[in-house]
Amino acid sequence: MSVERATTCPHDPPCPTPNDTDREAARIVAAHPEQGWSLLCNGIVLFEDTGELLPDGRVIDPHRPVQTPVRNPAQDPARNPVQNPTPA
Repeated sequence: MSVERATTCPHDPPCPTPNDTDREAARIVAAHPEQGWSLLCNGIVLFEDTGELLPDGRVIDPHRPVQTPVRNPAQDPARNPVQNPTPA
C-alpha cells in the first residue's frame, strides 16, 4: 500500500489511485449532478460525459461505451437465406 493511499483515503479497502486502471471506482466525496461533475476520493473530477480531469492536470477524453444494435439472429439473412418456393 502506498503512503499516498494510506494518508489520503480513509476507505477500507482504499480507493484506487489516479494512476490505477480502475481509478473511476473511487468513492464520490462531492457530487454536483446539476453541474455535471463529481469529485472522487482520489482527486479526480469525473464529468457526466465520462471525461476526467486528473489531479496532475491531465485530461482524459470522454469514453462512453459505443452501443451497437442488438440483432435478432432469426432475422439475419446470412443465417436464414430466403427459400425459393418450389413450383406446384
